[in-house]
Amino acid sequence: LGAVGPRPAPPAAQARLRGGLHSRARDRAAISHHYDLSNDFYRLLLGEPMAYSCGYWADEDPDRTPAEAQYAKLELVCRKLAVVPGARLLDIGCGWGSLTLYAAERHKAQVTAVTLAHEQAAYVRRKVRERGLEHRVEVVCQDYRDIDGGAYDAVATIEMGEHVGDAEYPAFAAALRRLVRPRGRVLVQQMSRGRNAPGGGPFIEAYIAPDMHMRPLGETVTLLEGAGLEVRSAESLREHYVRTVAAWHRTLEDRWADVVRLVGAETARVWRLYLVGGALAFEQGRMGVDQILCVRPTSLGESGMPGSPEGWYTGLERS
Repeated sequence: LGAVGPRPAPPAAQARLRGGLHSRARDRAAISHHYDLSNDFYRLLLGEPMAYSCGYWADEDPDRTPAEAQYAKLELVCRKLAVVPGARLLDIGCGWGSLTLYAAERHKAQVTAVTLAHEQAAYVRRKVRERGLEHRVEVVCQDYRDIDGGAYDAVATIEMGEHVGDAEYPAFAAALRRLVRPRGRVLVQQMSRGRNAPGGGPFIEAYIAPDMHMRPLGETVTLLEGAGLEVRSAESLREHYVRTVAAWHRTLEDRWADVVRLVGAETARVWRLYLVGGALAFEQGRMGVDQILCVRPTSLGESGMPGSPEGWYTGLERS
């Protein structure tokens, strides 16, 4: 009311978006707010392989490092997708290229990497040149709604679906089906929320990832099935995210002075609260993350997937 002086200015770290919800221009601004913050900051926080998504700690190796957990997750994704040499892989929401580079280098795949964030695209292109992968990787900075072509052998979208929006998700799921060939595989790794939990919440939407939307796992499965994909497995990685976020938080605290130098004290405090709150939400089951493996059936309804779950992950043959 002005009784104790003028209202404080809004924090500089707060997102200020304009335009219709999930219009192309607003989505670009939302993605830029979060992912174009600073490549140097994300490199410090994430380390190698610059994967801003849940790692994977196998039960038989609980002491693996955060980097090893990320490489284990990338291998798990490639095996579920049955990526083989020469396979055409579409990586929607490629981030800083962790899956793109891994699939091209380790599995000799032909990868198209798509991101809306200009800083990410520039980073991935530089890494592609440094590793001599120009003949295997194409990096495209565009909206998923503008992706042309199709008949990819496999499509992956790793923690990008949260940014699509509720009303837009059926069209997103339909695009996943359109872009993969019959009997091709789709892997969606996506955060979810508990049935009675709010998901990200107002703090995350205001300061970290504006316009994001989470739903319970079952609702996402229903939307993917409604688009004509056959859901073959869903694996929860919720406990893995507790360890992943805790590792990021340790780095933030250990390198606090460097973080402040890169993004400023206010943004550093925002991220401290974001990581602490996120780890707690995953630990308490208010938020989760899941890998949903799908296949596009043929016109005759054939999926071509092997009968045993172990066979889905071998990555030794193309269905």
